[in-house]
Amino acid sequence: MKPGIDHMMMLMAGTLAEKVMPAIPEADYATGHVRMIALMQVLLAQAVDKAADILLTENATMRALFAEAASAPLGGLSARLKEAAATSDASARLSVLEEGNAILKVVLIDLHKAVEDDEADWTQQLNRQILSFLKDSADARMLVIPAI
Repeated sequence: MKPGIDHMMMLMAGTLAEKVMPAIPEADYATGHVRMIALMQVLLAQAVDKAADILLTENATMRALFAEAASAPLGGLSARLKEAAATSDASARLSVLEEGNAILKVVLIDLHKAVEDDEADWTQQLNRQILSFLKDSADARMLVIPAI
């Protein structure tokens, strides 16, 4: 089995931290750069490892939310919700998933604006679902900063 991108990035970060940094005097300006590059490698490795899963999950969740909300009395927004709910991811390439995610989030923002100040029970439930989605999305994107 060949190592994945995330594994290769972690190996590069390890090489920087274990081989390059000790070879540079602590007071040298380059030490900070090497430390920062190693940290970025670790964070990028984490992000790369879970990027497709996060985007696929978010896109599916937003589509399901839109399909459910499309029957609500939201005027012209209902048609946009139905249309967005009927979309699919053309491929698992990150660039394609990110593009679809950005389009869906524009619809989500418009939906959130339409329901967040409304006092009706159904809008409050939908608002809670949107807020829960946003919290879950932020949690899934969380990265762990190691001590380097």
